[in-house]
Amino acid sequence: MVRKNMGYPDIERARDGQAALRRIIESYAGPGADLRALRRVVDLCREVQDAIEDDYCREKIRAIAEYSAELLSQAEHRARGPLSGIDFLRQQIRGALELLQSRLYSLERGRRFGQQFAHAGFGAIHAAKR
Repeated sequence: MVRKNMGYPDIERARDGQAALRRIIESYAGPGADLRALRRVVDLCREVQDAIEDDYCREKIRAIAEYSAELLSQAEHRARGPLSGIDFLRQQIRGALELLQSRLYSLERGRRFGQQFAHAGFGAIHAAKR
């Protein structure tokens, strides 16, 4: 996927990591442990966490790491309700990845809006009101 540089390298690094995490989880065939994939997930989670300084993102990355560790390190997965263990874990990871993606989008939009706001001369007005 080719994206033009938006001027936010931290967000782009986090997005690249998020996309790589998604590919790993989607390609896991299961059942059985995949320790190589687990090492890659741990490294990617660390890279995403280092790329973006946001508590909400860190919370989602932590959830991704925990569920991925359970998915990729065990041969058998406990069923949760009507879902198999693998399906449940994938669902949780996908949900956290989607929330991470949404937060990255929000952070980028907030920065762009803030820059437009400042460039329009509102930065000084806003600062004067404080």
